[in-house]
Amino acid sequence: MGKKKRTKQLGTDQPFLRLMGIGGPAVLKLLGIAAEEAEKYTFRSVVLKEKRMEPDTEAIPLLEGCGQRVYIEFQGYADKFIRYRLASRVMLACTQDKFEERVVAGIIYTDKAYKTAALSVKAFREEVGTELDKSFQEIVLTDYTEAELVAIDPRLIVLAPFTVSLTMDKAELLSRSRDWKREINKVYSRQSVKDALNVTGLFIINRFRNITREEVISMLDFDLRDTVAGQQILEEGILIQARDMVLEALIERFVNVPSEIQELVNSVGNRKALKELHRYAIRSPKMEDFRNILSKVSPASDTDNTAEVSG
Repeated sequence: MGKKKRTKQLGTDQPFLRLMGIGGPAVLKLLGIAAEEAEKYTFRSVVLKEKRMEPDTEAIPLLEGCGQRVYIEFQGYADKFIRYRLASRVMLACTQDKFEERVVAGIIYTDKAYKTAALSVKAFREEVGTELDKSFQEIVLTDYTEAELVAIDPRLIVLAPFTVSLTMDKAELLSRSRDWKREINKVYSRQSVKDALNVTGLFIINRFRNITREEVISMLDFDLRDTVAGQQILEEGILIQARDMVLEALIERFVNVPSEIQELVNSVGNRKALKELHRYAIRSPKMEDFRNILSKVSPASDTDNTAEVSG
């Protein structure tokens, strides 16, 4: 019996994909696309197929509208090959669809450290000067204030959790979160409000790793368990915390953790596997022993997060 194919839904995941669905044009404005053009884009998804990827397929969210395509990566952790991955997906998607027009590739980092960690992409021979990352539009959310985001597009209020200090105490964060909820109710349609709150909820969990589900419910006065999307967001929050526990254990044991190990841990999307990895991180006498165990783990899902936009 053949191995079952998996579809890897790309997104920091669920919150980013849902943001693209309810506010994709706002994200395009953040990347510098003119407002009148950005509003013409609509959301759908495509599937990348390539024999070498089997048994996996890559599901990529897509915004399209004006003939030009824009692929967006939402990067919430350090990955030195983020630009390589995005460039390869752009090329594969264009080849698959026989798309010959201009393409824009954008990366939205949730923290400056993640951009610093990204390697420059140099294709073919360096002397030819084909540095693909020069074609990327890149922004760092922590470089913005909440007011600056809202000035670009009010729908970007859902990204506000990335503009506040990590040292903000919970009482102040609670107050700010309620402000965000009021603004979300103003700028999103009745049909989109729940999705926008779902997105904001996981962004809070992603930004403030010590925040619990109960505290998010208190902050937004909205129980994420009430919707399927919210349940997915809570699951992602649990995965984020589990990955952090593995990495923290490795840092405690070995101090320096190679970036490729961090990337592999961040690609694991199975709670049971992460629980096992946490035990191995504590017990492994050498980093190489942990690496060997990690290489045998088959993630149930990946945390990639590419969005394709066409226009």
